[in-house]
Amino acid sequence: MCGIFAYLSYFVEKDRRYVTETLLNGLSRLEYRGYDSAGIAIDGDTEADTVIVKQVGKVSALRAKVDSSELAWDKTYTVQTSISHTRWATHGQPSPINAHPHRSDSVNEFTIVHNGIITNYKELRTLLTNKGYSFESETDTEIVAKLLKYVFDSQRGQHISFTDLAKAVIKELEGAFAFLFKSVHFPGEIIAARRGSPLLIGIKAVDNLTADFVDVEEITNAVAASSINEDKNPAYAKRAQSRSFARADGSNQPLEYFLASDPSAIIEHTRRVLYLEDDDMAHITNKGDLHIYRLRRDDGLSSIRSIKTLEMELAAIMKGNFPHFMLKEIYEQPESVVNTIRGRVDFNKHTVVLGGLRNYLASIRRCRRI
Repeated sequence: MCGIFAYLSYFVEKDRRYVTETLLNGLSRLEYRGYDSAGIAIDGDTEADTVIVKQVGKVSALRAKVDSSELAWDKTYTVQTSISHTRWATHGQPSPINAHPHRSDSVNEFTIVHNGIITNYKELRTLLTNKGYSFESETDTEIVAKLLKYVFDSQRGQHISFTDLAKAVIKELEGAFAFLFKSVHFPGEIIAARRGSPLLIGIKAVDNLTADFVDVEEITNAVAASSINEDKNPAYAKRAQSRSFARADGSNQPLEYFLASDPSAIIEHTRRVLYLEDDDMAHITNKGDLHIYRLRRDDGLSSIRSIKTLEMELAAIMKGNFPHFMLKEIYEQPESVVNTIRGRVDFNKHTVVLGGLRNYLASIRRCRRI
């Protein structure tokens, strides 16, 4: 089962060794979920660089590869964003190329990690291939990284925000997912989005947080259209109501964010967490402000996301109230089944979407017997 962990720091100096150790320790907390490869993406020596390190096997093998790399460990950051992932192979065999994070191109303009399955990835891969994009992996995730670059490049020099870009891309996707997007075009920023796969945000501040909730931005129309479907009319969201955890005098305070698919990777750093709901998209800016948007309208969910305090200990979170992981996984099977079919079954409309059949509907309709 795949795992996501990210570490972001704002207005606090952290060296590269500390950042990579934080990522690797976070991945170690997710090892119990099962995986076959792992990887990290960290800021390079300039804002135009992203360094990706991936390895097959245990997190210890990735740690050895990171330690043997010729990185400048004394490099310090005032603001940095780093992401990491443990992969359980679904599309393509375990290999460094198929491991996450995935990239949009050879210079890592966009890097992403992903839990879940994109059911229409074959159609999108064919479309992007016809537009001249080449793929280095067998995964469904890489098409999302390429799609980010395609939509960004299609703006032809016109400015597009990271949030509008992410919305345009996510609108094209079918299936279940938890995403983290990182880009050299938007240094210091991270996009997190989920549908069907869990994702939470841990918040650590030097001073007490000025609020225990974050406002949810309402979208007035459909998500901005990508240029893949030129017949769609773009629409725009209202101004975001961000949550700035600044000091009372308005000055920026040191902030650290920990994003993960499981609280076990966060609790050693902070107990203050915010759980994203299905179809939430979070945007953390280069100032450390947190915005939350809805990707779907009129669903009756609350207009705020509460910041909660984790009361459980690390061992209890990992195993819950069960004596061992096997029993825990047995009792979680109903939830796992629901998460597996999420994105393929619309429980509100009572419809089933099988993306793999879409290209063959005309042939199926002509069949006299099925």
